[in-house]
Amino acid sequence: MIKRLLLISLVLGILSGCSLVEDVNNSLDYTKEATTFINEVSQFAESIPELAQQAATQTDAKEKLTKELDAMKARISEFNDIEAPAFANNVHEQLVALNDTLLTDINGYMDQIQNGVTDFQNSGMAQTINNIKETMDTLQNLQP
Repeated sequence: MIKRLLLISLVLGILSGCSLVEDVNNSLDYTKEATTFINEVSQFAESIPELAQQAATQTDAKEKLTKELDAMKARISEFNDIEAPAFANNVHEQLVALNDTLLTDINGYMDQIQNGVTDFQNSGMAQTINNIKETMDTLQNLQP
């Protein structure tokens, strides 16, 4: 009887330990994914103004700009769909809300491009991207 009790305790201990390891791995995976996403958003923000300036006079640059915007929209949707671990739920919700704003900004900017306006600075994207970066700083301070 004691052996069974010890065996059950051991099995439960191992299983709960595996759950803890899985939770830590999920947290690290989310943090890595969020960091990668924020870096991609930062690179996007750095490349768009120059592309926008070129798009004012070059048709191929306008097409490249549109492709970059479409790619970022897809990446935002992909990031919004990931599941955040418990410690990052609030931050993830903030990022999703900011990403939704960024999607709206991108769609508005794409409408402007169709009308021949390529001015990035007045698109609202720059401020939204800065807000996303600030939220990432919050996430890094929350890591377990």
